[in-house]
Amino acid sequence: MKNIFKFIGALSLAISIYSCSDSYFDVNTPSNAVPEDKIAMKDVLSPCIQYTMNAQFNAASNIALVDQHITTIVNDRQGIDNQYLSTLDGYWRIVYTQALPNIQVLEEKAVASNSSYYLGIAKVLKAINIGTTTDLYGDIPYSESLSGTAVLYPKYDSQQAIYTDIIKLLDESIALFSVPNTSALAPGGEDLIYGGKAANWVKAAYSFKARFQLHLSKINGPTATANAVLASLSKGFTSNADDFQLKYNSVNINPWYSSQVGLFTGNVFYAISNHFISYMNGSVGGVFPFTAPAVTMDPRLPMLVDMRTYNSSGVTGTQPLLPAGYVGTTNGTGTGSSAKIGTQFFYSKIDAPLIFLSYAETKFMEAEAQFLLAGGTPTTVGSNAAAYAAYLAGIGANMDKIGVLAADKNAYVADASISKGAAALELKDIMRQKFIALFLNPETFTDYRRYDFSTNAFKNLTIPVNTDPINGGKWMRRLVYSTNERSANAANYSANFKPMVTPVWWDK
Repeated sequence: MKNIFKFIGALSLAISIYSCSDSYFDVNTPSNAVPEDKIAMKDVLSPCIQYTMNAQFNAASNIALVDQHITTIVNDRQGIDNQYLSTLDGYWRIVYTQALPNIQVLEEKAVASNSSYYLGIAKVLKAINIGTTTDLYGDIPYSESLSGTAVLYPKYDSQQAIYTDIIKLLDESIALFSVPNTSALAPGGEDLIYGGKAANWVKAAYSFKARFQLHLSKINGPTATANAVLASLSKGFTSNADDFQLKYNSVNINPWYSSQVGLFTGNVFYAISNHFISYMNGSVGGVFPFTAPAVTMDPRLPMLVDMRTYNSSGVTGTQPLLPAGYVGTTNGTGTGSSAKIGTQFFYSKIDAPLIFLSYAETKFMEAEAQFLLAGGTPTTVGSNAAAYAAYLAGIGANMDKIGVLAADKNAYVADASISKGAAALELKDIMRQKFIALFLNPETFTDYRRYDFSTNAFKNLTIPVNTDPINGGKWMRRLVYSTNERSANAANYSANFKPMVTPVWWDK
């Protein structure tokens, strides 16, 4: 029997199963385990969401180094920042021993009680967990991964087959939420994302569907991809209020905040990447210079990059008023920088939300899809009015989200380098703004791969220095499987292992 155990905290359930070896079951059933049938369905939902977002943070805190949003100043030079062999064991563990098992229990209980809205949520959560995992690793255990002791060594399903099921799960969720709930049991406050509101879950399912459809641009081609994405987005998010995010508070604190409190004792790991700053500093002769003298830098820069001094007494200093004061670290160097994520800014405050998918991202997906539909490529100039309108809407949505003052937003958008008109719009303009809006989100790594790390799409993007020589100077395009899999599921691990520079299915 599967077991659920309780631990201290507001979100307090997890299932301790892992479908890979007898020995794992022997040592991983805790003494305070509670039989699954003793747990109410509503008590399973919150942990499903919590573990989903824990996995998202774990991925983000590593992949954001590959994205070059951030870098590390730990000078070991043999980590993911230098694109050495990376497994993200913590992420794999959260997904396969916490998120997916809890979601399976939720799904089973929803089916047994004919609770269509709980089932719809379970399907969305399952889709985004398995979708993120296959995007990072390629072929992965899926169809047999939650079979318990019935299948000790789960096979690896192809990414192509998994993608088919991701879309199927999202479509099934949409269908479930599009009609009245079939049970008196309905999600409420335990739904930490939308409070049980079916209409919001429908928008989320369509928006995630668009994201996964966009990933298939190399497989399906630009026109078919664009049409599919736009069809889904037409029923997706319509404002920042729709964002798929988990809100934190002073008790259940934001994990980025937790990662930054070491600043007060000199324990620093992350720094802001020079590449990220270069997309916002607007320096003359820089990557994206502004036209009007009145606009010196992106107003989001001082709201995302902390240049102040931290010590045991607190935070001292002020944010620079000019862009020259914002200097980050070059990825792969491991050298120090005073540019930090910090503890008091939008993404890293103690009560900041952790965002999985935002309205701003959907507008940039729309802009890209319209750009492709108009025949655009990474090297062409000009697009249609719809692409341009979505591009501007994405900028506005992100600035509104993080609290940019209206006057500052309007001045930035009015600059000719931003409001350049549909006839001058380039893919790199869209992807620049999406890169900024997706700060600390692992989705950027997928965007890089879809365009083969092209500097025509991502201006001035360069591979980190001191990368693993075994990669032959190539960008990493996937993670390698968890070290636990190497021992617990050895035959399947060996049969499916690929080097980090090998593209996943949709990247070929």
